[in-house]
Amino acid sequence: MNTPVFPFVFHDQEIRVVSRDGEAWFPGTDTARILGYADPDKAIRSHCKAAEILKPAELAGLGLVAKSPRGLVLIPERDVYRLVMKSKLPAAEAFEEMVVSKVLPTIRRTGSFGVGERPDLSRVIAMAEAAILASQNAVKVLTPKAQAYHSLTCMDGLHTLTDAAKLCGQTRNQFLSKLEAICWIYRSGGTGRWQGKADKIKAGFLMHKYHETRDVDGHLKERSQVVVTDQGVAKLRLILSRLETIMLEGDAA
Repeated sequence: MNTPVFPFVFHDQEIRVVSRDGEAWFPGTDTARILGYADPDKAIRSHCKAAEILKPAELAGLGLVAKSPRGLVLIPERDVYRLVMKSKLPAAEAFEEMVVSKVLPTIRRTGSFGVGERPDLSRVIAMAEAAILASQNAVKVLTPKAQAYHSLTCMDGLHTLTDAAKLCGQTRNQFLSKLEAICWIYRSGGTGRWQGKADKIKAGFLMHKYHETRDVDGHLKERSQVVVTDQGVAKLRLILSRLETIMLEGDAA
């Protein structure tokens, strides 16, 4: 069965995204070039952690055509964010906005993305730090107490509320107040702990991370903590940026 290929256009340049095992992969050279890198190969070597070189025969099976006998470099979504973060091109943020808010959700929802669809490029978000930070917290030897902490804070692609607040440029208290105000989280009546709203969990913005901890009597108890996904961080940065703009406009008026 052929793997779906989804073409989309950014600034009159076409990029063909391929779905591999349910994950979106982008042509590395084309992506780096669109993001303003003079040497795309060097950019991929320096910034991408999961790039793969596929031979022409492998590409044919995916519905792609190699431009070189060596094959084609494909990069996953998280490496696209790394290239965006390091890019000095002003339009890089607009490219990321289209990928996060238009292309990927449309592919996941309908299985395709129309070439003729013209995305709104006027809004800006920046979330590439999330992909980097999620991969930098490896700990080899931990005490039981540290292991419990590790299970909550060192999660690939997931972020505690405290870490998510930092990624969004907020203090923890500011962040929690705003998330509660926009109906992302609420306090459980039984425990008083923060819980994620069901619709935000279903949308893939939040998750509950379960872990075991000991109470004062030494008994193991299972607890849950709401965490924010990479996609959730991206969405929140956009929402909070809009809220800040609205507040500034209100003050100016």
